[in-house]
Amino acid sequence: MTRFLSGLSLLLFYCSAYAQTATENVPVDATASPTVVIIFVVLFVGFCVGFVWMMYAAEKKKKAKQLKEEHQHASGKAA
Repeated sequence: MTRFLSGLSLLLFYCSAYAQTATENVPVDATASPTVVIIFVVLFVGFCVGFVWMMYAAEKKKKAKQLKEEHQHASGKAA
């Protein structure tokens, strides 16, 4: 734990020293083009919709499997 804390303190010291020197290299124009923003929004929304769809499909598949097992147990067949 002592080793971790000493390493963390050195890391914070290094980061603060770097932050003071990094202000000299600030870009003049830091705006994003509308095309890049639109591409990001489309990809972000697409990944979110894909994730929700995958969760829905997995849950639907799980329920179908569970119903099939219940039906097999109710009819007296071994799995």
